[in-house]
Amino acid sequence: MSGRQINESVEKPFRLTAIRFSHYVEKVRWTMDRLGIPYLERPLMPMVHFMVTPFVTGLSGHADEHSTRFSTPVIKTDRNEVIVKSSAIMCYLSERCLSEDETLFPTEEVVQLDEHYNRYLGPHTRRLFYFNVLNQPDLMFELADRNVGAGQAWLFKTLYRSFRRWIRSGLGITRERVDKGIGHIYKEFDRVAQTLSDGRPYLFGDRLTAADISFACLGGAAMLPTPAEGYGAYLPPLDRCSDELRRVSTELRESDAGKWVLGLYRVERGKRVIPALPSLS
Repeated sequence: MSGRQINESVEKPFRLTAIRFSHYVEKVRWTMDRLGIPYLERPLMPMVHFMVTPFVTGLSGHADEHSTRFSTPVIKTDRNEVIVKSSAIMCYLSERCLSEDETLFPTEEVVQLDEHYNRYLGPHTRRLFYFNVLNQPDLMFELADRNVGAGQAWLFKTLYRSFRRWIRSGLGITRERVDKGIGHIYKEFDRVAQTLSDGRPYLFGDRLTAADISFACLGGAAMLPTPAEGYGAYLPPLDRCSDELRRVSTELRESDAGKWVLGLYRVERGKRVIPALPSLS
């Protein structure tokens, strides 16, 4: 289904509440941008989102071992439906806007692999990122300046010491868990490369599915893709990251799976509906 057809079926823009640079949010942005669904994004920084999401969800979110009941992404549709969690949102968009032949979830295997990436890949890349970047306040402050408005950026910087402590505690960020996670990330990239080694263009053959988008976002975020490469938010540049994060990102970029992910961003990501940089309002 073309973006034009989908736009005609949507009465008004959806509203996306999002930690702007979150890889789980990127899954939803990718889907909406690819399908041409109009939306307005409320960009947030981590921890600041706790002050906003309860008013959006009406406390309808739910917690699991990898997120809190107030995690993002959250969308409010043109029908005033509130949907939380990236895969639930993708499923809704697919069911509403695509035919059975075009669905992003064509088989139970796709559903299971998407969930596997949600539960066992996304948290590892997130811990790797924060473990390294939280120790570089200048990078975190730049993330705020480049991803949210001036007022929120000021608040984040002002409360940064407390926010840093809470992020580490809430996500269980330790040296041991990060080391384990790096090994897991490499294994997932190797598995994808093995799957693609028979020449198929996508994980499940000749069609893009939710599993491809999920891996490209939740695994691909470890490569720190740029807005120019297709990522829907600003991430810190490789040359300013820690030695560890730069090494892992570079090795993943040079892998067969990493090159495939960058190709997906280039060919399948879809045109970004909203600017990569926020307004100052």
